[in-house]
Amino acid sequence: MGKLVVVEVHFLTSIKPESPTTVSILGSSYDPCSWSKCESHLLTIVVFGHVKGMLMNASDVFTRGRQYFGNSREPFTLTIMGEELYIITSPEDVLAVYRETTALEFDPIVQEILGDFGVRKETSNKMFDRSYGDKHWMDLSHTNFKLQMHPGEKLEVLQSTFLGNIDHALKWENMSGPMIQSTSEDNNELSISLWEWCGHVLVDSATRAFFGGAIYRISPDLLKDFFVFDEQSWKLPYKYPYWAARDMGDASWIVKELERGMEDLGIEEEGQKSPLMFLLYRLVNTNAYRLCFWCLAHLLFDQKLLDSIKEETKGAIQPDGTLSMPFLLEHCHFLSSFYEEILRISNDPIGTRIVKQPVTIGNRTLLPGHRVLMPYKQMHFDPVVFGSNAADFDSRRFLDNKNLVRSTSYRPFGGAATHCPGRFLARREVYMFVVLVIHRFDVELDTKGGEAKFPRLDETVPSGGVLTPIEGDGVVIKLIRSKI
Repeated sequence: MGKLVVVEVHFLTSIKPESPTTVSILGSSYDPCSWSKCESHLLTIVVFGHVKGMLMNASDVFTRGRQYFGNSREPFTLTIMGEELYIITSPEDVLAVYRETTALEFDPIVQEILGDFGVRKETSNKMFDRSYGDKHWMDLSHTNFKLQMHPGEKLEVLQSTFLGNIDHALKWENMSGPMIQSTSEDNNELSISLWEWCGHVLVDSATRAFFGGAIYRISPDLLKDFFVFDEQSWKLPYKYPYWAARDMGDASWIVKELERGMEDLGIEEEGQKSPLMFLLYRLVNTNAYRLCFWCLAHLLFDQKLLDSIKEETKGAIQPDGTLSMPFLLEHCHFLSSFYEEILRISNDPIGTRIVKQPVTIGNRTLLPGHRVLMPYKQMHFDPVVFGSNAADFDSRRFLDNKNLVRSTSYRPFGGAATHCPGRFLARREVYMFVVLVIHRFDVELDTKGGEAKFPRLDETVPSGGVLTPIEGDGVVIKLIRSKI
């Protein structure tokens, strides 16, 4: 049965539009002329449908709010189900938020997430206790995560294992899994779900690299459970796949550090260790396979683009069939531009803070107790920064304007203290998968079921990361064993 949902949108302004026009949000029209002058305009939107429907396409709600006052990009508030949210859409204001590390805190957000995953308050308090120094355990863990994931010796060790796993999975004799829909009689041609293939190879490779193969003895259905969770996790709290951090002798350095750290804090209960380990598991697995899917989708639907990427990257293929990552990172500038554009067009990252003290951002005062959202996608499609074709995919965008990758309007991995440390490994695993696929196999769209259609981004689910395709748009491909 449908529910009556009331969404209130407040815009932080004391001035009515000089030229009032009818405002249309979520398909309903309203006339601002009828509103009385007040400290903040209040727009009430009545939506008939399920609560989930109210959340569909949050990015569109942000866009409409931003555009209402002439795209000024000043902060505005969005009140949903009684909770008032401050929305920040300008790069200058985002930088101001980053600087206000005392008035605007991120720790409470992390504690909420831990709670959603089943961590009890007393356990969380231990992780954030500053009684023994300036940094709490979670700060130290974030520092360790950067040591593991930033360029250096520890990343070299991890990526050698991780990328080796991808290479192993992409050898013809190792091709197996639920993504295979049919096999030719001579076993030289496979019909494969591109979406499921990207997920299976990338998540399995990361699982073995970070947690070791022993984890499958603990949880043999981990991959299957993870994809169910990943599809539904936006609806947290949710029952996550349960497994404990034990018997993982071949795990990565960061996993062992987390285990030791929890033991030092006196966190020994498996039911409290598991949520943190699974949270790490999800962090390292959620976005990369989605990026691989969108990269290959664009290549397979654009033969000229595919030929250009193959030509530029062919020098990375070694005589023994392995791949030179340094060659890709140092010499393949078009590949880099293509990757950044995939990130820009398919990613919907959102930064979050909690207001702890009154603070001025832009010309607005944010009050304690409210949440701050920074939907970076609002900046990624700014035509002032990214050009008049900002709404379109342009694989050469970051090649033709090399300054874009350093623009404060480009935040695919967030920024400041919360800048995602996994961004270096993400590029490497996507490069590895995509380049090996296009050189190791002959790949084409499978049209047995009719003309292939380019997959659509599913913007109805607030993912906070790389978007998935709409259900049914997973793309079926024909994989042919190459003679190379």
